[in-house]
Amino acid sequence: MSRSVDEHAREVAAMISRAAHRRAQDRPVEQPVTAALSGRLAAPAVSRLDVPGFDNSQMDGFAVHAADLARAGEAPVALPTVAHVVAGDAAPPRLAPGTVAPIMTGAPLPPGADAVVPVERTRSGEFGPVDGGALVEFTEPVASGTFVRGRGTDVREGEAVLEAGAPLHPAAVGALVVAGIDTVEVAPALRLAIVATGAELVSGAVPDSNSRVLLAHAHELGLEASAHLVPDDPGELEALLDRLAPQTDLIVTTGGVSAGTREVVRQVLEPRPGAWFDHVAVQPGGPQGLAAWHHDDRVVPVVCLPGNPVSVLVSFELFLRPPLARAAGRIAQRPSGTGPLAEPLTSPPGRLQVRRGRLQPDGSVSLVGAAGSHLPVSYARAELLVLVPENVTACDAGDTVEWWRIA
Repeated sequence: MSRSVDEHAREVAAMISRAAHRRAQDRPVEQPVTAALSGRLAAPAVSRLDVPGFDNSQMDGFAVHAADLARAGEAPVALPTVAHVVAGDAAPPRLAPGTVAPIMTGAPLPPGADAVVPVERTRSGEFGPVDGGALVEFTEPVASGTFVRGRGTDVREGEAVLEAGAPLHPAAVGALVVAGIDTVEVAPALRLAIVATGAELVSGAVPDSNSRVLLAHAHELGLEASAHLVPDDPGELEALLDRLAPQTDLIVTTGGVSAGTREVVRQVLEPRPGAWFDHVAVQPGGPQGLAAWHHDDRVVPVVCLPGNPVSVLVSFELFLRPPLARAAGRIAQRPSGTGPLAEPLTSPPGRLQVRRGRLQPDGSVSLVGAAGSHLPVSYARAELLVLVPENVTACDAGDTVEWWRIA
């Protein structure tokens, strides 16, 4: 029975979610905190430091005793400066009442001071000599704690910086570094096996772009992946799936799912319990399949994509990328938007048509290449997927279309 795009996306996402959950039960991997860190935390990352590590100034200004400025609203209060305090300084000396310390953003607050007054809120608007000795006039009072970033206000030593399951994106790496964390336990990444089928690929008569495209996508998401070729031979495909199952969490095949006479993937997998092979209401990429490969006590989900190169690319974006990205701790949804179409198009009834396009400086969307599924060069030249809904059979120039950015 055929499916809508949304129905098939939910089925694929559920399969990948189950695979990711099973993989997460495996032993976590201890990883150093480097710029290359990715995936999701397997255990809470506990701070070794207070962050910030000391009370510091939020502004370029003057560290003061707030009590010294209590009457500044009635008449200006003039106070002498001591030596400047800059970021990177060791702990400055205690600030005596009746004096102020010129202080730069991020510099440690002198003991005794309890507020910072921005330099532009003083009458002179200047810091004075580096060693102090200037007289600064203040014209308004200040509350204790003003423009002070207190020690440990972001996280305290011993508190969790990030909880188990948190994605390890660049900001997470930065947080771990400032918290003094050198290593973390990372959930093991999903292991993908990509199987491209077809005698024409094995012989080299047709270049195998599909497995390399999917391998590149997997690596971009930080997932472990391997690529394999198999001819249109059921026995060879079965043997390969048996070899892959013990060390793989998800198998993705390309080709062999339609209604031809040598559809090896469909021939091998469709008789399996729970398998589904039919059409999804999308162009390109209509023929799709889902199955499971049983080997000893392992059950490995298999997502079966068509063989045309653009169908593989579109299928990955619609069905595979979002759940794989979630499993990998990456942003699941592509940036999207709408814009006026720069030229007319036609679309088959009852199918989501996915065209390729570019966003022009005026916000309009121009098409790149025709609608065919055999045009990988045109796809590579595009920066958008242009989505034409199932109930739309034609669009005129100027009509609004939805797009996803892919480059």
